[in-house]
Amino acid sequence: MDTLKCITQFTIHHLLFTDMEKDIKNIIDNFKNLKILVVGDAILDTYIFGTTDRICREAPVPVFNAEEEKYSCGGAANTAINLSALGAETYYLTVIGKDSSAHELLSVLQKNNVHYEFILRDKSRKTIAKKRVIALSSIILRLDEGTATDINKSLEEELLQKILEVSDFVDAILFSDYGFGVITNSLIKSLERFASSFEKPILVDSKNLNRFKNIHPDAVKPNYEEALGLLKLSKIAKNKRAEQVMNNAEVLLSKTGADNVAVTLDDNGVVLIRKEKKPYCVECIPRDYKNTIGAGDTFISALTLSLASNLQMETCVEIAAAAAAIVVKKDGTTGCTNVELKSYFNPVPKYITGNEELLNTIKELRKKGKKIVFTNGCFDLIHKGHISLLDKAREAGDVLIVGVNDDDSTRKVKGPDRPVNTLEDRIAVLAGLESIDYLISFAEESPLELIKMVHPDVFVKGSDYTETSIPEMPLLKKLGCEVKIIKSLKNISTTDIIHRINDINVSVVGEDTNHGRTVSAVGEDTNHGRTVSVVGEDTNQGRNDINVSVVREDTNHGSSKDTNYGTTNHGSKLAVVGEETSYSNEDTNHSNEDANDSSSLFG
Repeated sequence: MDTLKCITQFTIHHLLFTDMEKDIKNIIDNFKNLKILVVGDAILDTYIFGTTDRICREAPVPVFNAEEEKYSCGGAANTAINLSALGAETYYLTVIGKDSSAHELLSVLQKNNVHYEFILRDKSRKTIAKKRVIALSSIILRLDEGTATDINKSLEEELLQKILEVSDFVDAILFSDYGFGVITNSLIKSLERFASSFEKPILVDSKNLNRFKNIHPDAVKPNYEEALGLLKLSKIAKNKRAEQVMNNAEVLLSKTGADNVAVTLDDNGVVLIRKEKKPYCVECIPRDYKNTIGAGDTFISALTLSLASNLQMETCVEIAAAAAAIVVKKDGTTGCTNVELKSYFNPVPKYITGNEELLNTIKELRKKGKKIVFTNGCFDLIHKGHISLLDKAREAGDVLIVGVNDDDSTRKVKGPDRPVNTLEDRIAVLAGLESIDYLISFAEESPLELIKMVHPDVFVKGSDYTETSIPEMPLLKKLGCEVKIIKSLKNISTTDIIHRINDINVSVVGEDTNHGRTVSAVGEDTNHGRTVSVVGEDTNQGRNDINVSVVREDTNHGSSKDTNYGTTNHGSKLAVVGEETSYSNEDTNHSNEDANDSSSLFG
């Protein structure tokens, strides 16, 4: 990196936006107002699940008993679905056959709200399909089929006309080229004339980016292997790849003809190369990722929407990398939703901060068929009883949503001295628990309104409640919600913990170097009322014993603090019985008052 310095963003949660005046959630919300055209090869992914328990008589191969088939989209079709999941109105253009695979593909697109009415169908072509045979969670065979040769001239001209037609009303065009014959060289040649007059962003994701050089895309997204293909270089160690890409920045810009080249490096993040600017690096994809299948499609989708939102390119890459980071934590080919992307930029990602976000989250969960569990409480001082309850609540379904009383409602429920921890602190601690999927606070004593919005499948409470004592029971019955009472751990509660703290007595015995004389002190109370007694060092050299009593405020119950002895005093009174010195049996008392902290000193 000596030849090319890189501006690096190490953590996406501390995003430094160049577009500081724009709120990130509003930006992502605005994706719903954008229309995007995707052009490219469609793939139908078929997953055949079953069992194999014997060997075939005809040959030494296992007999597979098919039990279930599931369908999803790959290629450019998956990119279109990703754009739709992020909120965009998505139009998809491709050429497929008139076979059963085409029927299933169109069905998946329809379910994911992708406009497929412009798709061309030709009976002479067989739809690209990849069939995976799965037993015991392992793929034992993959069958590929479909026509991968270039579309004929007639289809090419018809596809071009469709592109020109749809481009009039969209905000950006994304070419997603998987090399299966839909985007031909002659189609690209025709598009070159059109691209120069198109004032909206054009992006390209292709295994062979130099084919699109004369279109002069606004941005392209090669992965590391595709970048090496353009550079005609060999792979090197992972920790050196970003440097390798940056050292060849000018060549990549020249080979692709693009204004911006975003090279994705899997768990090593992204390098953004721009004309006449230093490279910009983003290290945001988690290293504990499950897989990167489909992450590239998610990245280019979020990048397209960000660029169509007129954001600066650094910000576009940050948002796209965040979307990819969400996807790589999931299993299989999947996308990132608008709600998930907005949540990613919360200081506490699990924390839902508004009703609209909650309703959108519930909608997404219902669409996926998830069983939703709900519980609620103050969760002031987290203890093992809370952990046990939450773990068991999570086991009751697929997703656990926890409602948390805000500070005012906690005071109403628990008393004026509660909560000990603020809502912000309580949310931060709860978010660290693996059992919890989502958190939301509420201001009322009872979460009735939350329950109405969540409409959980299961409602969980500890055994200090019964079905007859749960205030929300009439509503839960009306909603048809299962109520699950989980046995609470004995002899553990937040109130008990606070009482134990208040009862603690700490004794510290110090060194006596003063001819048997002692000093006793009642020190600062920072332990919720506990008493600290100190037998300390007497340095009075034969003088009368020094008796020091220091009465200080309890700093843990909202009272004032003492600025003396290194603490802070805001109006509290400090009384010190100080050194008593005798000369000829005559006591001398010195008094002084600190005007700033209303303290009185007797010496």
